[in-house]
Amino acid sequence: MVINELVAVLFWQNMDECVRFYKKLMKDYLPDNEDEYYRQSDAFKFDYIKTKENFINIINEYGTIEKPLFQSQAAQYCAMVVRADMRDSIKNGSSEIGKRRHDQYEKAINSWAYHLSDYANAVNNVDDLNVLELATGAGLGTCAIMKTLQPNSRMISIDIDFSAAKNADGLAQFLNLSDRVSGMNANFWHLPFEESSFDIVCTHYGLDEAGEIEAVVKEASRVLKPDGRFVIIARKNPYDRHKRNMRLFNITESECNPLLKKARLYSGFDDLVETAIKHNLIIMEHKLYDRDIGHHRILFAFRKN
Repeated sequence: MVINELVAVLFWQNMDECVRFYKKLMKDYLPDNEDEYYRQSDAFKFDYIKTKENFINIINEYGTIEKPLFQSQAAQYCAMVVRADMRDSIKNGSSEIGKRRHDQYEKAINSWAYHLSDYANAVNNVDDLNVLELATGAGLGTCAIMKTLQPNSRMISIDIDFSAAKNADGLAQFLNLSDRVSGMNANFWHLPFEESSFDIVCTHYGLDEAGEIEAVVKEASRVLKPDGRFVIIARKNPYDRHKRNMRLFNITESECNPLLKKARLYSGFDDLVETAIKHNLIIMEHKLYDRDIGHHRILFAFRKN
């Protein structure tokens, strides 16, 4: 998605206008001029919302609706593939781009992303697994899992964004795993798989950057086999992700998580565990990592009853 999950909630009644604005803003200013990107982004949000009271009222109203749509493609809930981006998106599935993603992984794991080893080991603990990854993104978590994928295991990596999903194919090409790994354009809220299809569902910064958290957890549980595991890397404190938007409207850190919960976004460790229990997922272990990249990270591992 071109907008984050909180902005999607705040603009849920004007989603098309919001997506058009951010697509143009990204094209004009990223990656070369981040300061101007954020300046115009803040101005756009403030011009639409204006006050703290309006910010809270929008979230309260959103909290009353049952089936929000995040994209204009209501039938598929997937991000639109724009013609101008199609060539680059398909190229992401090449070995050339796979090597680039792999190099980014190597750089990350040797600096800030040392948690990736634990994440991959929690996923690939035995052989002959069917693995489903939620949120391919730039492929850091994807690459970690692929590099430790055991000889008879298989993996599907999905992303709501077609271009991001192709990163899994590029990595598979580079790592010679195309016969056992595939990227797929799909969404978390309506997974296109039968019940009890996977031994593992996993996500690396996908759950805490998604909307409709309970729907995601419910779907993960549905497609997991009995005794299957849901492995997650997420921020410990959601405020670390949303503080720019919160500060823009004078929302304090103590006010943040209750508002995120009303908006059905990731609102922290305790709420996630409570939601998981409702859907037959029991916490097996969790591990907290140091705050050395602006936020604490947690590794969660749930087991399906």
